[in-house]
Amino acid sequence: MSTNLVDVVGKENGNEIEHQLQKLKTPLNIVMPQSVAECMDRVVFLANRQFTDAAEAGFILLNVKQQVEHGEFKQLLESAGIHYRTAARSMAIAKMLSSLPKSKSDKLSLLNMSQHQLSELTKVPLESIAQLDDDDLDVLAETSGKEIRAQVQKLTERTQELEESTATLINALENERLTKAPTQMYQLPMLVAQVRQKAFAHNAVVNESLEEFIAMAEQLCNARDLDLNHRIGAAQTTWHLFLAVQQRITHMLNRLSGEFGPEHLAGADCIPQFAEDEWQDAQANREYMLAMFNDQTKTHK
Repeated sequence: MSTNLVDVVGKENGNEIEHQLQKLKTPLNIVMPQSVAECMDRVVFLANRQFTDAAEAGFILLNVKQQVEHGEFKQLLESAGIHYRTAARSMAIAKMLSSLPKSKSDKLSLLNMSQHQLSELTKVPLESIAQLDDDDLDVLAETSGKEIRAQVQKLTERTQELEESTATLINALENERLTKAPTQMYQLPMLVAQVRQKAFAHNAVVNESLEEFIAMAEQLCNARDLDLNHRIGAAQTTWHLFLAVQQRITHMLNRLSGEFGPEHLAGADCIPQFAEDEWQDAQANREYMLAMFNDQTKTHK
C-alpha cells in the first residue's frame, strides 16, 4: 500500500493537509485516555466539536464574504493562513445546515460525521437530504465518505418506493370506500337525503333562470318597435320551451301527488326541516350551482 499522502487522500486533500502541516508551529499535545471506552468518548467529543466548529466557521466566513469586495475574500484567507478548500468546505456545511429543516440540521449535528463525510454530504442535493428520516441519517453516519452520495441515492429511492406504496394503499382504500355506496346520509336513507339536497340546490338555479326569462319576456312584449316576425319567433321559442318544461314538471307533481296524496304535500306545516349539517351542505351546493349557472349565462351573453 502506498504511503504517499497524495496517493492516499487525493491531490486536493493532500494539498490542504500539507498546508495545515506547514502552519503547525508547535508539537501536538495529546493526552491518551486510559481505557478503550475513554478513548472512544474522547473521539466522539472531538468529532462533534469538529462538526460544530466547521459549521460555526462557515457561518462566520459567509458573513465576511457578504461584506467584502469581490476578490478581497481570498486575500483575507491567504493573509490569515486559511486554505481556501478548508474555508469552502466550512461554508458548504453552513449553507447545507441553513437550508435544511431544523430537525434535520439538529440531527446532523449529533452524528459525529468526519470532515470527509461532511464534505461529500454537501455535494448531495438538499432535496434528497430533506427526504431522509432519522434512521436514514444514522445509516449515513456509518457510511464511508466516498460512499455517501451512493448511499443517499439508495435511501431516497427506498423512501420514494415507500411513498408510492403508501399512495397506492390510500388509493385502494379510497376506491373501496367509493365503490361501497353508503346507505345513509344525515341519518337519513341515501335516496331521501339526495332528493332533498338536490331539490334545494336546483331550486336556486331554477329561480334565477326563471327571473331572467320573465324579465326578457317583459322586454319582448314591450319592445313593439322591433320587427314583428322577429318578436313572434322569439315568443314562440320561449313559449314552447316552457310548455315542455311545464309538462315535465306537471307530470312529476302529479306522480308525487298520486303517491303521497295532497294532504301531505300542501301547506307550510308539511315542509320537512333540514338538520344543521344537511342545511350547510345543501346551501354550499346551492351557491356552487348558482355560481356555475351565472358563469355559463355570462359566457353565452
